[in-house]
Amino acid sequence: MKIPFRPSLLKVRRQSPKWIILHHTAELYDIPTARIDNSTYQMPALFKGVLEKKEGDINYNYVVEKVKEDYIAIAARPFVYLCDWDDIDLNMNNRAIHVAMLGSYDFKVPGKRLYEVLAYKLLNPFMKMYGLSPSRIKLHSEVSDDEELTCPGEFVDKAVIISMVRRFVIK
Repeated sequence: MKIPFRPSLLKVRRQSPKWIILHHTAELYDIPTARIDNSTYQMPALFKGVLEKKEGDINYNYVVEKVKEDYIAIAARPFVYLCDWDDIDLNMNNRAIHVAMLGSYDFKVPGKRLYEVLAYKLLNPFMKMYGLSPSRIKLHSEVSDDEELTCPGEFVDKAVIISMVRRFVIK
């Protein structure tokens, strides 16, 4: 299955990022593979969800997924395009990079290695590139106007994320 390229459906990023917003994939695609991360490569199922919804692309710029024994960072929506989140203030959303962890972290506790890969492969390089501080990393639930939203999951520990970011700081 090949996902068609539909850039005409996407908005182009016009400003440099000022925020990094963290998600899990469970809130966007109602398919089992979006809810439980395992060692099998599952991104094709998310692409199938995009095709079924007739969207331009996956609604995250990057997704961190466990494949075999380790986590990998996968580019999903090209960085030059904005992600569409109606529950996030437009001024923030238009200046945000959206990063998702595959699965639902309302049901599963993220392991240390997931936090390490997230910080080392994505968060720290973006922070260095755009001069962002750890305070610019936000959980989707922190910036959403939906008070019942738990994304990226009740078991995601922002303090651990910030700790890993500080551990892998790029000088």
